[in-house]
Amino acid sequence: MSDKNPSPIERIKKESHSLRGTIADGLKDEITGAISEDDQAVIKFHGMYQQDDRDLREERAVQKLERLYSFMIACELPGGFLKPEQWIATDEIAGANSTGVIKITSRQTIQLHGLIKSKLKPTIQSFNNALLDSIATCGDINRNVLCSSHPKQSPIHEQVFAYADKISTMLMPKTRAYYEIWLDEEKLLDKKEEEDPCIWTGTCRESLRLPLPSHPITMSMCLPMTLV
Repeated sequence: MSDKNPSPIERIKKESHSLRGTIADGLKDEITGAISEDDQAVIKFHGMYQQDDRDLREERAVQKLERLYSFMIACELPGGFLKPEQWIATDEIAGANSTGVIKITSRQTIQLHGLIKSKLKPTIQSFNNALLDSIATCGDINRNVLCSSHPKQSPIHEQVFAYADKISTMLMPKTRAYYEIWLDEEKLLDKKEEEDPCIWTGTCRESLRLPLPSHPITMSMCLPMTLV
C-alpha cells in the first residue's frame, strides 16, 4: 500500500497515535455501549471486536434504542499453550464478565463473547493477573501464532514449540498503548522512548525486553502491517 494512497484502515492506524486512538475516552462514555467507528478498527489490535445482537436490531430500532452492543476478546496463546490455573482463571473471568462461555478456536486460542463496554477493562486486568493478554489477536496482523508440536514429545519438539512464543513476541506492535489503556500504565511523555530499537513483551509475560530484529517487520510509527 502506497503512503500516497493509503487504505482507510492504514489511515486510521497512522492517525491513531500508535494504536491508542480515542479508546480511553470512549470507555468513559456511558451514553452509548459502543465506541467510535475509527476506534472499532484500532481496538482490534488490542484483541477485541465490537459486535451487536442482530436478532434484536429491528426490535430495538422500533423502540428507538441503539443496538445492543457487546465485545469479543481473544487471548494471545502462542502454540495454544494454557496452564491449568490459567484455564481456571479464564473460566472465572468468563463467568463474571461475559456470557460464561469460553470458545476454543481453530487458531489455538480462546475467546470470550458478550462483554459490555464497562466489563472490558476489568476483564483485561483479570487476564493480566493470570499472566494472559489479548495483544494483537484481531485485525490485519498475525493474530495468534500456531504450532502443532507437543513440547513434551521430544527435545526438538520443545525447541520448535518455543519458536511460537519467539515469533509472537517479534511480531508484537511496538507500542505501549495496551498497557496504558487497560492496565493504567503511566503514559510515555517522550515518544522516542517508544521508538527505541527494542520491543516489550509487557507485564503479562514476565516483562522481558528483547532486541527488535533488524529487518522491517513493522511499518512506520511502529504499526503492524499485513504480511502477504
